[in-house]
Amino acid sequence: GKHAQNNHRAPSVMDPNRAPVAFGRRAVPQLFEQLQVQDPAHKVRALTSLCDLVHEPERLYQTVTGGERLQVLLQDDDAAVRSKTCELLHLVMNHSIGRK
Repeated sequence: GKHAQNNHRAPSVMDPNRAPVAFGRRAVPQLFEQLQVQDPAHKVRALTSLCDLVHEPERLYQTVTGGERLQVLLQDDDAAVRSKTCELLHLVMNHSIGRK
């Protein structure tokens, strides 16, 4: 896909389209916390960072276990939030662990 060329390096913290990501096990929980914020742009950045992370099996598993939160975002008032949530779910469903 169009993201393939980025997989070999971590996204730059300076990238305005992505939320800054903690390293290690805290990364996904931290991004899920950011999804609670009211600001749609903030949620989109967190979702974009999650899209980057689900290529790693452990992060994917953490994302799947937080899936109820993503279902809420599918009903978000903001179209960009709904769209980015769909993109994340699509990435998750590409993996057997996500389909389960």
